[in-house]
Order: sequence, then structure tokens, then C-alpha cells
Amino acid sequence: MNFFAENAMKWLLIFIITALCVVMIRAKLENFSRKAVEGWNQTSQPFLGYKEIDEKIKTTFINTNQESPFLGYQALFEYFTLGFLKYRSPNGAFIYYPGAASSHGRKLDGLEGFARFFPLAAVWISRGHGNILNINSEKIDLIQLLHQGILAGTDQHNTEYWGKMKDKDQRIVEAADIALGLWISRDHLWTTFSPQERQQIVNWLEQVMNKKIHHNNWYLFPIIIQKSLENLGVSNNKYSLLVDELYQTYKQRYYMGEGWFNDPPKGVDYYNAWAIHYSLFWLDQIDPQFDPIFIRKTHAEFLKFYRYFFSKNGFPAMGRSICYRMAAPAPILTGTILAPEEVSPGLAFRALDLTWRFFIEHNSLQKGTVTQGYFTPDLSILDSYSGAGSCLWSLRSLIVAFYVDEFVPLWNSPLEKLPIEIGDFSEINHSIGWRIKGNKSTQTIELELLKNQGNKSPKLKRYGIINHIKESIARRPLRPYNYDALYQRFSYSTASPVSNYKQGNSLIR
Repeated sequence: MNFFAENAMKWLLIFIITALCVVMIRAKLENFSRKAVEGWNQTSQPFLGYKEIDEKIKTTFINTNQESPFLGYQALFEYFTLGFLKYRSPNGAFIYYPGAASSHGRKLDGLEGFARFFPLAAVWISRGHGNILNINSEKIDLIQLLHQGILAGTDQHNTEYWGKMKDKDQRIVEAADIALGLWISRDHLWTTFSPQERQQIVNWLEQVMNKKIHHNNWYLFPIIIQKSLENLGVSNNKYSLLVDELYQTYKQRYYMGEGWFNDPPKGVDYYNAWAIHYSLFWLDQIDPQFDPIFIRKTHAEFLKFYRYFFSKNGFPAMGRSICYRMAAPAPILTGTILAPEEVSPGLAFRALDLTWRFFIEHNSLQKGTVTQGYFTPDLSILDSYSGAGSCLWSLRSLIVAFYVDEFVPLWNSPLEKLPIEIGDFSEINHSIGWRIKGNKSTQTIELELLKNQGNKSPKLKRYGIINHIKESIARRPLRPYNYDALYQRFSYSTASPVSNYKQGNSLIR
């Protein structure tokens, strides 16, 4: 009896311990997945025939006759428009591209898909290229699609309502692109809305004005929204003082000198190109009296240094949001208007064209959109805030290219050589502590961050099976944190991009 009693007690004890472990593990897993993002397990499949479409745009763009360069960019526009059409939600307010989800959830990813394409469609229409397109044997009415999507997204009674804004909400970022697109297409799309519909749109956009924002380039988003609405004739003047205060605070707090801005929490990076100077350009175009002296002066100072960054092998990639990479030439293009003494149309087009050729040749366009990586998808460098539609900020260089062509002969200007094609160089921007060096013989451009001199070169942490398993449990992005590799190296070079390794990540969701 004692033998059986002792064994029974042992098994009972084992059972109790096992049960406690199960409870504890389960509790930890529940806590781990408590912050699961909305719609994590919902994914979009690529449209049928996408491989042929991907191959076609690659062949068409690369082989476009240099005497008719616009045709290659028209093909690019049609490629992205087809993707926009294929991944639309039933009411058109969300564009659900295939790819890895962000920490914001599926609906916000879908809003990004709409908002980041919208200004490209708006500028296409506004430049007289027409709203009726025939793409891949499909007839598309761009104005009708945009009209339907914007109304659905701003109608709080619609199942595809973009939602109420909260403090530091990602919707604030996307609302700026919505407002900008409405301003760009003001003579074509805005006129199709009734007074009641316009007020509905304004009500959604103006939520931004009462919300807290991040202390960085986000200061510019409410300003763009307010200025766009002012020039559409529907703004609320009570926000004018707030906008002025935001702008003055932004300049005083973040301008560093020689054309560059600090952008916390990471500091100085390419957000100066594809976010800050891009936004300042549009503010100047929306309201030429807004702050022309500062905007044009800083734009010119920025380009004195930044014009050296481009080559046929891309530019030295560093910092966050690398998947926006095709937007890097945007300020070169806007410089043809704001700082023509620094950048000619021929130089601007050369920077744009070589950048897009480089990335297209390396398969950066897939499934009707921009890949979530440097070349092909790579979750090692994809920030947790980036979702399937995020990388369409890459379109910003195309948006300004189509826009500036009305004012300067972009497509038909004689090509000018980039600095790297002319000779070796070494230039320093003392305000930010960066040196840019070029070697003509190797066509290599190297960026040196002087404050990091003496640092070892931190390796990029790879997204692997452990990350994938943890994400499957937590149902949210748990990608490697690669701040050191992206910001703490002394040197970043076109010869060895920080994120360029074996192509094709099999763990992409």
C-alpha cells in the first residue's frame, strides 16, 4: 500500500506541476498575443497573371527608347494603377495589397494603400492625361474609382469608413496625402463632390487638427491638410493660428542648417528627402506666399550636397523606411522649380531614371506594387509600422516628376551627367556631419557618418524562423531591431548595400 500510495502521490505531484506549467505558459501566451493587430491572419493573394505583368513592366521600362522616355513612365503609372484596381475593397476605400502586415492593423494598411497611390492618380489626371484608361484589357475610370473610395472612407456610416482619429494616429499621415491629392486634382475630382459630400470629407480630415502628433516630420501633416483645404475653399479659419504655431515651432526646433532637419527619434536620414523637403515643396505650391524665402533657400542648400548621392547603382542606403527607396530622388526633381540654379531638368531626370532603372532591374516591383525590402521582400529591414501598402511612398518621386513637367521640360530635356559620371568627389555637410565620396572609375558612392568614425560595422540581424514563430503566436510584427546596422556604421556604400543579401525571403507572409 505504501508503494502504491507513494507512487500515486508522485504522479499527483507531477500532474499538479504540469498543470501549473500549462496554466503559466498559457497565461504568458495570452499576454504575448494580447496586442495582436487587427486582421493579422487576413492576407491578400496576388492577382492572376501578375508574373506576366511584372515581367512586362520590367522589360518595357528598361527597353524604353531614350528618345521617348515618357512612355516608360506612362507604363509605370499603368502598372501601379492596375495594382490599385486589382486589390480594391468592394467600396473602394481600402487597397489590400499582398504582403507583410504592419503593427497598425489591416484596415490602416488598406488606407495606406489608397492614400499613397492617390496623389499619383491625381497628378496624372490634373496634367491632362485623362481619367479613362485601358490597362491589360480593362477599362478604368480613375475619377469614378477615387470618388467612390473617398466617399466610402469618410462616411462614418459606411462599412469601409477610415475611422475616427486618435492621438498620434497613423491616419494623420495618410490624411495628408488625401488632402494633397484633393488639392492636386481640384479641377477634376473635387468638382464631382456635392456640397454635402465635401463637408463629409472636410469633417474627416479636420479631425487631425485636435490630435497630438509625434515630434518630428509629423508637424507638417496638419499644415498640409489645412493649407490644402484653404485652397479648396472649405477650411475652418479657426485652425490658422494653430498651423502657424506648428510651423514656426517645427523650424525653430528641428532645422539644423545647410538644408537639413533633425527628425527624432532616429535623427538625420532620408526622411529629409522623401518626407520633409517633399512636404515643404507642396506647401510652397499650394500657397506660394506661405514661406517662400525659407523653403527655397533650404531646398537649394540641401541640393548642394544631396545632388552627389545618385548613380546607376542607386544611392548609399541607410536608416529607417528603406522600402521608400525609389522616392529618394524626389527633392532633386522639385529642385527644378524651387532651386533651378542648383538642379537642371536634365540632371533631375537622370537621377530619377537611373534610380528607377536600378531597382526595377533588381525586381523591386512585384505583384502590382513595390516590394517590402531593398530589392525583393526582406523583413529584416521592414519596420514594424510598415505594412503592405506602406512602400508606395516610393511613388513620391513619380508624383513630383509628373507634376514638375508642366513647368520644366523634364521628359524632353537633354540628359546631363550626374556628378559621379563626371569625376571623383568628396563633399562634407558640416551641419549634419556627413561626408559623401564618389569614385568615377568604380561608379561607387560612399556615405560616411563622421560621428561614427571608429565604430565597428554592426551586422544586420536577419529575420528568421524564430521571428516567424513568435509572430504567428503574437499575431503582430516582431521583426529584428536593426538600429545599429542602419544608423551606427561609419560607412554606407552603393557597392555593398546594408540590406542586400540573398534575395527572396521564404518567410514573407
